[in-house]
Amino acid sequence: MVRTRNYELSSNSWDAIFSVFGNSNLIFFVLNPLFLYLVSDMFLESGIGQLALLRVGSRRRWWLSKTLILGLAVLCYAGLNVGIVAMVATFVLPWENSWSQAVLQYPQEFNLNPDALIISPASAARWLFLLLSLGWFGMGLLVMCFTLLSNHHLVGFTAGVFVNFSGLVALRANLPLPYAYLSIHQHLLFNLHSFGDITTPYPSLPTSIYYWVLWCSILLMVGFKLARTQDFIHREQ
Repeated sequence: MVRTRNYELSSNSWDAIFSVFGNSNLIFFVLNPLFLYLVSDMFLESGIGQLALLRVGSRRRWWLSKTLILGLAVLCYAGLNVGIVAMVATFVLPWENSWSQAVLQYPQEFNLNPDALIISPASAARWLFLLLSLGWFGMGLLVMCFTLLSNHHLVGFTAGVFVNFSGLVALRANLPLPYAYLSIHQHLLFNLHSFGDITTPYPSLPTSIYYWVLWCSILLMVGFKLARTQDFIHREQ
C-alpha cells in the first residue's frame, strides 16, 4: 500500500480483501488455528447431548447433524471475518467492479497471481472464499474424527494444528511436484492456481475443489464408522 501512495495509484476495497485473505501467514498462523480451536470441543457429547442422541435414535443422523453444525460454523466464521474486513475497508476505500490500478501494477503485493487478473475481482473473491471454506470444513472434519477416536477435544485440535502447520512447512520449503499436490497449502491459497495457464505447475481451481471434496468424503465416511462404534452412554462413566 505504501508503493501505491508513492506512485499515486488508485485502490479499492477488493485490495484489502485479497491483502488479508490471501496472506499465507495470517491464514496458517491465525485463521486456521483459531477456527480449529473454536470447533474442537463442539463434538463431545455432554449428558444432555447423550439424551439428544437417544431421542434421535440413529448414529447416522447424529453424525450428519454434527457435520451440518460444522458447515454452519464454517459459514459463520467466514462471514464474520469477511464482514469485518469489508466493513473496515468500506470506510476508507471504494467498491468497484474492476481491479484497481494498484493491483494491475503490483498484483503480488496484494497476494494475487498476475494470471488471476483475467477474472473479475468479485469472481476471484468467490473462488478465494470457496477454497478457504472447503479447507476449514475439511480440517474441521479431521478434528471431529480424532476427537471421536480419542474422546478428547485437545487430541482433535492437535491433529488439526499438525495438518495446518504441515501445509505451512510444505509452502515454505517449496515442496516439489507432484508431492506439493498432496499438501493443503496448494489447494487452500487462491494465488497458487493456474487460472488457465497450462505452462504453470499450479493446479486449476476445479482441481482443488475435487481435492477438498475427496478429502471431505473420506473423512465423512471415516467419521460415520467411528460414530457407529462409540458407546456414548457409558464412555464417561
